[in-house]
Amino acid sequence: MEKTKKTANIYSSFVFMKMQPKFRRLISNEKIAAKQEFENMIGSCQEKVFLRTYMVSGLRADSDILFWRMSDDLPYLQEICARTFSTGAGKYLTPVHSYLGVHQCADSAQPKKDLDFGFLPKDTFGRHRYMLLHPVVKAHTWYELSDEERLKLQAERTAVLSKYKEIQENRFISYGLDEQEMIVEREAKTLEDLVSATHELRQQRIKHYTAVDKPVFLCLGRDLREIMDAIS
Repeated sequence: MEKTKKTANIYSSFVFMKMQPKFRRLISNEKIAAKQEFENMIGSCQEKVFLRTYMVSGLRADSDILFWRMSDDLPYLQEICARTFSTGAGKYLTPVHSYLGVHQCADSAQPKKDLDFGFLPKDTFGRHRYMLLHPVVKAHTWYELSDEERLKLQAERTAVLSKYKEIQENRFISYGLDEQEMIVEREAKTLEDLVSATHELRQQRIKHYTAVDKPVFLCLGRDLREIMDAIS
């Protein structure tokens, strides 16, 4: 009998943080040293963990920066996320939103050359600068639909996304991991495409079966050093 290929779980952590005002009141040399220590710690972890940083400051009042990390080792991911707040400028960052989900790869037997970090399919995540992120909780009526009805609604939604060639969408399931049921991460090469696609998606019938899809975060991908300089 043919063996079923085991799926690989990729754990994804999205942590939004706010810089404490007292960091901005430090003297220049203290801020420079704290930022350098923080950046060195973050950089030392990048060989084993997928990382993207996004600037949120100026777009929301409650957040300045988003750290998006992924790993196939949840305890290690937890350790790295915890260290964020114990080193250098990280001591002045306050977490304000945190979401955890898992992405299941269809085929964990992919050649190593097609994987980043040994577990992550290339060109699948973090490709574009503009990213929209929000948690989702489905209404109970969604689970009362037949499989055929759900597939039809999902196909209508997929048809909208297929019109936008420079948009990438990924979903992370959170059952048993977090309060939401899933996290939707949609990224685009241009802000115009992101806005247009999101507007169309909100008009689809499948939206009637969503109970919660807020808060919504618009995030702009930037280098960590640029973000730290901008918010400090």
